[in-house]
This record gives sequence, structure tokens and C-alpha cells, in this order.
Amino acid sequence: MSALMLFTWSMLIWRNLHCQRTALEKYHVFSAFGFVHKIATFEKAAGFQALIQFTDSDTASSARNALDGRSIPRYLLPEHVGSCHLRISYSAHTDLNIKFQSHRSRDYTNPYLPVNPSAIEGTMQPILGPDGKKKEPESNVLLASIENMQYAVTVDVLHTVFSAFGTVQKIAIFDKNGGMQALVQYPDVMIAAVAKEALEGHCIYDGGYCKLHLSYSRHTDLNVKAHNDRSRDYTIPEGTTS
Repeated sequence: MSALMLFTWSMLIWRNLHCQRTALEKYHVFSAFGFVHKIATFEKAAGFQALIQFTDSDTASSARNALDGRSIPRYLLPEHVGSCHLRISYSAHTDLNIKFQSHRSRDYTNPYLPVNPSAIEGTMQPILGPDGKKKEPESNVLLASIENMQYAVTVDVLHTVFSAFGTVQKIAIFDKNGGMQALVQYPDVMIAAVAKEALEGHCIYDGGYCKLHLSYSRHTDLNVKAHNDRSRDYTIPEGTTS
């Protein structure tokens, strides 16, 4: 067995004719077996397919042996979708070329890869929550509304709070309708979703002060020009801004 053949085993092809899932949902399925580097989904004549790139052949082999022919866990499927079975084989590819982060493709090794707005906002089907109501489209940018403002909230304060869940790329604070709001940009939707769930209703200061209410923003890449207490671009090294 050649080294090249072993390396190609780090890429899996997932074929399914009926179950079109997002890159984030496939990440949950496959990440149980090891670090998922990249995911790309596409449609061919045979149906919906996805490429999953692992670190090495052993991890890919374990995932294939465990998942081939199995069903996707019920909790990862919408209520209107029946059972979805996986058919997995090895790919001849060795490294996926992911150009944009979106619901169809994801590079988990490159947090600064640009997000494709049309892929995230324009082509996704409406998602229904457990209560049957339409869920808001997910985004890598969170909109934070801050109530009961008894203490000052700066970009440094927000950075400390939100960076506990992942790399914060940009923050912009502004006033609207007599209150303070902020946009917080993460590298991808997955980190933003975790932060949103954990911080919704969280009070920055003890005593119920500066309470956060979070929603997803339609923005995907903030245009932050100023570098002060109300806006910051953390992707620009310190000392390079005026």
C-alpha cells in the first residue's frame, strides 16, 4: 500500500440521494471521530454528495467503518425529513480547495477565509424550529442589544466576553433607539451559534447589569475603519492602525 493511497483515505465521499444537509450538520456527524479539516457539498447526477477531509487516513477509516450504511441521528434532522442513510467511500482527492465559508462548504483550518454572503443568505431554505416557527438565518455576525446599562461597555469589555467562545474578528458599537447595540464578528457561523446560545440573557456585570440579548445579523463582514473604544478590527495587527 503506497503512501499516496493512504493519504487519499483522509478524504471521504458521502453520497445520499434524499438528504441535503448543511456543512455544519455534517460537521456534527463526522467530528465525533476526529478533527474535520474541510467539508464541501455538491449535487451530481447520482444525487447529493459531500467531501469530508480528516487529518489522516486512520481517522477517515474509523469514520467510514463506523458510519457507512448507518442513519444520521434523528436529532440532527428536521421534523419533516425521514431517515437518512449514509453511503461512504474514499475519494481520490488529497486536499480540498475551499474558497468561501458557507452552508455548503467550510474550511475549519482557516478562520479568516471570507464568508460568501449569497451562499449563507440567498440560497438557504427556511429552517423551522421545534415549535414549527421559522428560525432566523444563522450568521457569523451577532447583533447584541445591551439593557440596564449601569456601567460602561467598550470593545475591550465585549471582546473579553465573546472571545471565550472563539476568535473575535471585529466589533462595532453603536446607539439605536435610545439604547446601545454592538455587532460582533466571528470567523464562522458555528462559533457564533455557540456564543449566541451561551450568552443570551447573560449579564456582563454582577447584579443584572448590562444584560445581553443576541440575534443573528444579516452582515457577514463588518467594515470597521476606526480603532477606538467603540470599534475595533482585531484582524489588523496592533500598531498598524492610525
